Order: sequence, then structure tokens, then C-alpha cells
Amino acid sequence: MTPDPNRTIIVMDSAIAEVAGVARHPAVRPVVRASVGRRCTRATQTDGVLDVLAAADGRAIVLARPPWADPPLAVLPALAMLAGHEVIWLAADEAPAAWAAALITRWAEAMPPEDLVRRAQVAVGLAMMSPARLPSRGWGVGGQMVPALRAGAVGRWCDCAWRPCEWCEAGGIADAPCPSCLHCATTA
Repeated sequence: MTPDPNRTIIVMDSAIAEVAGVARHPAVRPVVRASVGRRCTRATQTDGVLDVLAAADGRAIVLARPPWADPPLAVLPALAMLAGHEVIWLAADEAPAAWAAALITRWAEAMPPEDLVRRAQVAVGLAMMSPARLPSRGWGVGGQMVPALRAGAVGRWCDCAWRPCEWCEAGGIADAPCPSCLHCATTA
């Protein structure tokens, strides 16, 4: 199968992809955790991540939770950065991370990568903010409170709300950590 040069590939933890309901989406390349046991080593996990990143053909946006929130896949964002992929830091908690991943995956179908990255940065910040500022509804198995807006409306709002980060060349929503910035990811 020849990769579609116009499709943005999204790489993420298979567990987040499952919770988000996007594990079988054509744009998603889930990273499966190495099985637990004597034969499971850091090298085994590294090989699996490198295989997924290589298959993404240099066009991937990598969604990753912070290393302290997801130690088995701490190698994913590190290797993605080394390989030159765009890394977006998701929330540490699984439910808001999955909600943002679901939105980003839906938007990937119709957006160029550079626009998708800006929108994703705001969506991740929005997922980490208190939902008290917007009408909200329960989402997912655990009933995570998220904005009660359709993906298209949230996307347009994200486009308007994007602000540059004072620490890096990326950005996100005002008053939320920048999901592309190592400084913000370590201080959040």
C-alpha cells in the first residue's frame, strides 16, 4: 500500500487510541506496548516505536503523554523528536488525552499538517483546562467532562484561540501549558 502524501499520519499509544475510539482509523498508527515478561526490554519497546515511526514516512504528528505519566512509552516522544516528527504533549490523565486524540484524528482527515498542529495544540490545552468555562457534557467510558460542542465547532474555536508560546516556536491556548514545548510539559 502506497502512503497517501496528503494524509497526516498520527502516531499514539495504542491504549489512548482504543479509549479515543480511533485505533482502527486509517490515519492512526498505534504504538503497541511490548508485552510484559522476561523478554520485554527497553530495546524491544524501542524497536517497536522505531518501526511505527519509520512506517509513518517522516510525516507523522506524534501524540504522547508525559514520560512520568506513561513510563513504558517514554521512548516514543524522545525517538519521535530525534526522527524529526512533530510531538504534541497530551494530558497526563488518560481520559482528557483520549478526548484530544479523538478530535485531532477527526480533524486530520481534512487539514494540512501545519494547520492541524496549531489546532491540536489548542485542543490539548482545552482538554487540560477546567470545563467549567464552557457548556460541558460527559464523554467516554468514564464520563470525562468535555466541551458540549461538535468537533467542527471546537475546531473553529481552536483556530481562533491559538496563541504563540513564550518559550518555543509552537503555541496553544492562553493560560494552558504549550503541548509542544518541553519547558511547559515539565512545569505543568
